[in-house]
Amino acid sequence: MKRHIPALRALRAFEATARHLSFQQAAQELNVTHSAISHQIKKLEEELGKPLFDRLGRSIALTDEGQRYFTHIHAALAQIEASTQSIFGEPDQGELTVQVYLGIASRWLVQRLGQFRQQYPRIRIELHSSFSGWDFEPYAADLGVTYCERPETGLSYQKLFKGTLIPVCSPSLFAEGETPTLESLSQKPFLRITESPRNLATWLRAQGLQEEQLEIASEHDNHQLALEAAIAGEGVAIVHSFFACGDLANNNLIIPIDRPVPEIGAWYLVQPKRNLSDSKINLFGNWFRSQLDADPYLQRSL
Repeated sequence: MKRHIPALRALRAFEATARHLSFQQAAQELNVTHSAISHQIKKLEEELGKPLFDRLGRSIALTDEGQRYFTHIHAALAQIEASTQSIFGEPDQGELTVQVYLGIASRWLVQRLGQFRQQYPRIRIELHSSFSGWDFEPYAADLGVTYCERPETGLSYQKLFKGTLIPVCSPSLFAEGETPTLESLSQKPFLRITESPRNLATWLRAQGLQEEQLEIASEHDNHQLALEAAIAGEGVAIVHSFFACGDLANNNLIIPIDRPVPEIGAWYLVQPKRNLSDSKINLFGNWFRSQLDADPYLQRSL
């Protein structure tokens, strides 16, 4: 049986374009012209018989088929790169500074960095963290992991996934054997997170509830403190799923009712455009995506 495998050049052009959602940035990364990228994408779409991108004036977006194809092609190219590097390549080395929210760093990323060090022992990761929303510092960090509603100009953004709001609480908040319902959950105390003031109202609105109907047990200025309060049994927190997946995996928290609500914004890898060809950044970005794909507790949509 003859295999149908598109040309590697076309697949690389597609993967880079889908990752950046930009023909220009894909061309810059691959060191080719804008027209060369467009030509490769057009050839690939003709070969597959379906469009991979929606052309939206001066911007582009992946079609449903394009998004599914990107997920598989990105993973395949990352595996080829890692295999080639480990067997034949000169080891990448040096320091890589990553800017990330403290809640993500302490509750999710640091537990996984050992795997990165095993795979790339000559790359040293330096984490810069912040409790709350921050502006990426392109001259202090090589790469950032951030949530935003509108990417800034002048930086390269690679979309990871759409944000999702979920309710979390300690297992002790409900009696053993009790099946939580929306009604019983609304009778529990809730925690307000002032760094993300819209989260609670957004989630409640989707459930047909209003904040005035709830008991607000306490307020916290960041997700880290709110999650600690939730673990201690102080109440229910409405959080980005990314912040909670580590504690869900450790059974420190539960999702009492499965009613996720999509957020307006999305999570991104962000970096200065001058670093698009930095192999250390690309290796870390590919590794980071693979960790997201492997996390069963991370509720997300593309």
